[in-house]
Order: sequence, then C-alpha cells, then structure tokens
Amino acid sequence: MRERFVALLPLTHNVDFAHDQILAGLIGLFPSLTSKISVVRAGGFAEGGEGGPCFLAIGPNVISVHLHPGPPNLGTSDALDVVCPAWFGLRANYPKAYSHVIVRSEQDVTHPAEALAAAAAVSMVAAALISIVPVEEIIWKTGQVSVEPQAFQRAALRLTIPEVKVGHWLTWRSFDGPQSPQNRPSIILCSKGLAPFFGRELETVASILPQAEVEKRVLAVADFLILHGPPVSDDMPLYVPDHDFVRLRLRDRGLMDPNPVLLLRIEAGPEVGEGRTTMARYGQAVPASGGFGKRVLT
Repeated sequence: MRERFVALLPLTHNVDFAHDQILAGLIGLFPSLTSKISVVRAGGFAEGGEGGPCFLAIGPNVISVHLHPGPPNLGTSDALDVVCPAWFGLRANYPKAYSHVIVRSEQDVTHPAEALAAAAAVSMVAAALISIVPVEEIIWKTGQVSVEPQAFQRAALRLTIPEVKVGHWLTWRSFDGPQSPQNRPSIILCSKGLAPFFGRELETVASILPQAEVEKRVLAVADFLILHGPPVSDDMPLYVPDHDFVRLRLRDRGLMDPNPVLLLRIEAGPEVGEGRTTMARYGQAVPASGGFGKRVLT
C-alpha cells in the first residue's frame, strides 16, 4: 500500500473554521471545478479546538480535514530543512504552533494517474485553507518539503492549466558521488516524495555535470513521470525536451537509498548532422556521456 498524500498546516493561533468555508474557498479558487466539488461529511472546529473533521470530494477523490493540538509531528527533527521558507530564517526561530490542520487523501491509489489526482485534490483543499486559517507554511509530508503558503497556493492554481508543475510535492537531496575515471568529482541526486506515485524514489547515476544541470533534468523527468504516468519498465529511455536523453532502470536499491529506486542515467543527446535524431528520440541506445558509475550502480 502506497503512502497517502498529506499536507500539514501549522497554525500560529487558533481560529474556527468549517466545511462551508472550505467549500466556498475551493469554488472561489477553482471555479471550473465547481460541479465536481462537494461535501461528503459536514464538520468543523471551534476556536477552542472542539468539533470534528469534515470530508470533501473533488471528483472521485475524498479529502479529510482534521485539527490537532500542538505542532505537527514529522517523526524526526531533521525531516525538514533548518531554514523555514516562510520566514527566510532558521526554523528554530519559527513562532510556536498552537495547533495544526491535517489535509489527507482518503483513498488508496495503485496507478500514477490516480496518485496525481489525489495529490492535486489535497493541494487544492490546502490552498483553500490558506485563506481561512493563519498558516505560516505548508508541509507536504510525503516529500518532506516546506513551502511558503502563497507559493503553494500559486502552485495549486497551476494544477488546472496546461503548464502544470509538481515541484512543490518533492524534495531533492544531493550527495557527493565517487570520483570519475578522470578523477573528477561527481554528484548524485535523490528524490523524496515520488514513491507514492511509482512505489519507489528516484536516484541519479553519479554525474560529473554541474549540479544545476543535473537538477534541470531530474525536475523535467519528475514532471513527465507524474503528469503522464507512463508504465515504468527497466532500461526505459526518455527524451527530455531542451535537455539530454535519460534512461530509467529499476534497481532493488540505490547507492544512497537502501530501498528500491528508479535509477536515472543522463545520456548524450543526438548530434546534429549524424542522422541519429529520430533513432534516439524513440528510445534507441545512444553513447553514454555526462555520467559514469555503470559498474557501481547498474
């Protein structure tokens, strides 16, 4: 069973809210979805915390909204970056959270398309709550990522237009990889938050490319995988527009992640004039470049 999507909203002071406010907020932000938004179970909370959860539906996805006292429990103290994006400063200086709202998907998903719809629905309900409760950050639990509320709301609004981006659902961590055969330093990037969509996180083969270049490719690949949900197979080639070619492999564990991973290898794009563009675009093998570590990781 894959982990369900959860958004946590720490509150700097308590306020009352109910299902009708959330419903109005959803319709105000996403008017094109009005006919697909409904209340499954009424509920809400008084300023003192009394009350019960409410359940709303966006299409087939049922989302629950709960209120719990105190700050959210993330399991480990280092689950989030030490810098809070809402305050642009150390998290240790963050104001006390008197309570927190939990927005959670209530269905199990088995297909990437179902996961995308569930994640979008949670994001939309959380975005509506931003205008109702005094929240200073949105914590996307499955990706262990903290987002400034207005930035999260803007990202949620983009879920209904063609230029969808899903970076607010994922965290990327970088690690120093082994030295290349040319004695050059390398980098490995690992995702957090992709497993609820595909059952495993993504890890890159050690690359000697600059970190910014590797990040561009993994973000483009993550967007494509989540938004299009292709069946992932071993040794699967992908074409990333305006970048290089990449290849996905299924591995029982990564070099950094001890769990099953999607191993991403960056490969050279076709060279102009060699008559290889069509061949490579549709998944033919191309010479590896910009990365190494095949013996170590694959």
